[in-house]
Amino acid sequence: MLLENKEYLAQITQMVNESEVDWQKLNGRSVMITGAAGMIGSGMVDVLISLIENNGFQIEIFALGRTESKLRARFGSYIDKAYFHILPLDISKEMKLDEKVDYIVHAASNADPAMMAKYPVDTLLANVVGMNHVLELAKNCQSKRVLYVSSGEMYGQPDDSLKNGFYEGYCGYVDYANPRSSYPAGKRSAEVLCQSYISQYGLDAVIVRPCHCYGPTMTATDSRAMSQFFRKVLNGEDIVLKSDGTLERSHCYVVDAVQAMYLVLLNSDTGEAYNIAERRSVASIREIASMIAAQKEKQVLFDLPNEMEKKGFSKVVRAVLDGTKLEKLGWKPMYPIHEGIRLTMKILEEIQ
Repeated sequence: MLLENKEYLAQITQMVNESEVDWQKLNGRSVMITGAAGMIGSGMVDVLISLIENNGFQIEIFALGRTESKLRARFGSYIDKAYFHILPLDISKEMKLDEKVDYIVHAASNADPAMMAKYPVDTLLANVVGMNHVLELAKNCQSKRVLYVSSGEMYGQPDDSLKNGFYEGYCGYVDYANPRSSYPAGKRSAEVLCQSYISQYGLDAVIVRPCHCYGPTMTATDSRAMSQFFRKVLNGEDIVLKSDGTLERSHCYVVDAVQAMYLVLLNSDTGEAYNIAERRSVASIREIASMIAAQKEKQVLFDLPNEMEKKGFSKVVRAVLDGTKLEKLGWKPMYPIHEGIRLTMKILEEIQ
């Protein structure tokens, strides 16, 4: 189990001790994480567990996910702790919580390209309807703040004006005739909903827009490229690319991304949005595949995608985010791409 891995736990401890996050704001509070079994959400929960178990914090954790068995498999015996409460709910259909929650992190979203292609309606509803359920809950129980985990995909297509990547004030073209746009369009709508609740109801909400995150919290069913690359190599197989691999993207190791999210949750101003992108970790898909394959002396091969795989592909050819605003807030990521890949491989190999 990941929460028993010494390397991963040491990374969380180091991040907590060395970051600029005002962790004391969480002491004596309750925190709800939606998408708690996912890559980002589970990392957010892991940090709360660490603060309770290692730092003596008093925190009530509410972990929301669609499947109770996945939550139990991910968090093991911690689920039986008095401070840990699981909420098996589909956030696009309902939101039930009798207790007051101080902080809500909304990380539940269908970010899997294969699922976007197969279930565009569900993808859109999870973003828009799910966001509304979260904001209504926050309003009704007078939560201190909501953190919405949006996506760098909300920027759409880049244009010639972008020199250093997508910045927080940019808004590019999204093809609304393409069902694949259910994801970026849903993220945009959810962000506007956050700003609307701030304006109309005085709710406190902040937003993060992560780039392509990776790390040992990746789920076994994640069909995103990096997740597939790691699984292939760990299974002793070569990596097969279904494109020329020239798409350039920003990347961020999950522990650094989680640090950024807590920094925004606890240290930023109402209504602000921040990119999460490690500036040393810009690389093409082909370069990433080569780095991962090299960990186990495997090869990168090329093949044609099938029609369903094509439907899940983003049309953006350069998805690079500018993380300057977050760095000015005090974010100090610890893991550039080469080190992040090495550590991810090491941890995944140990917990297999």
